[in-house]
Amino acid sequence: MPVKDLIKRKVVVIEPDDTVKLAAKRMQDKLIGALVVIEGDKPIGIITDRDIAVRVVGEGKGPETTVREVMTKDPITIREDASFFELTKTFRDAAVRRLIVVDKDGRLVGLISVDDVMELLTTEFANLISAIRG
Repeated sequence: MPVKDLIKRKVVVIEPDDTVKLAAKRMQDKLIGALVVIEGDKPIGIITDRDIAVRVVGEGKGPETTVREVMTKDPITIREDASFFELTKTFRDAAVRRLIVVDKDGRLVGLISVDDVMELLTTEFANLISAIRG
């Protein structure tokens, strides 16, 4: 199963020159913990609620700080045609909780989290148990 089949929701984005105040508001409004930072249609970073807590509040920066100043640059990405095995290996090797999904040209396709994978595996294990029990 390719990664593109595992993406369930549209990714929420922000631009690098937007403020962390806007980023936090967008996360609050969408009930999410991360935004992909884009220039054009390509991801250049990611900003998480933890980034805001540690790199903004923890360092005494203000709400008008730009996303560019505190985002994680050059985020780990995975191609949409990568296999499930490649996905789990990338999560393990990169030690991250979220991966940005891109197409063959590096354009943003989506975002997938460890939680998404755990939800899928839980469902699949339940299906296997049902099959075994008949």
